Amino acid sequence: MSSRVQLEQEVGALSEESAVRALALVVEERGLLAEASRCAWDGAEPAGAVAAGDLAAYLPPDRPRATDGELARATLEYAASLDEDMARTVAEAVEYVRSPMERVDPVSLSVTVLVVVLLQTEVAVKRDTRGRWSFTIHKRAMRDAALGRVFTALLSRLTGGK
Repeated sequence: MSSRVQLEQEVGALSEESAVRALALVVEERGLLAEASRCAWDGAEPAGAVAAGDLAAYLPPDRPRATDGELARATLEYAASLDEDMARTVAEAVEYVRSPMERVDPVSLSVTVLVVVLLQTEVAVKRDTRGRWSFTIHKRAMRDAALGRVFTALLSRLTGGK
């Protein structure tokens, strides 16, 4: 398996499409694809639940909206830093999407949904009986900035970069 630094470089070099495909493969490998498919929201709906005032500490001003690939790459880098098993899963997904084989890997789920399902211990999205969304991020002390990059990209997706 690649070293962590090499794996981070390989993830960073993935195209937009390849990064999203690799993230979907990791979600599938972790047995979470069915849960993601049953998700009651598409990643855009809870955007109204995120109050801009609460995000000032996490989003630089005038940051453009993160692309699908940026969010997927940040999530893959963070996931690979969790433990050796997850790093191996990420490395295998990266190797798979970079291989020259012809294949069809349609990703019909929102990248935001894939991220939230993979990081379900860190992010919770709920809808109450009145149809109002709530979005909760569990912020724990971070050893590095990997989870911060995921949250910044995720929040920029939910707020449209504002």
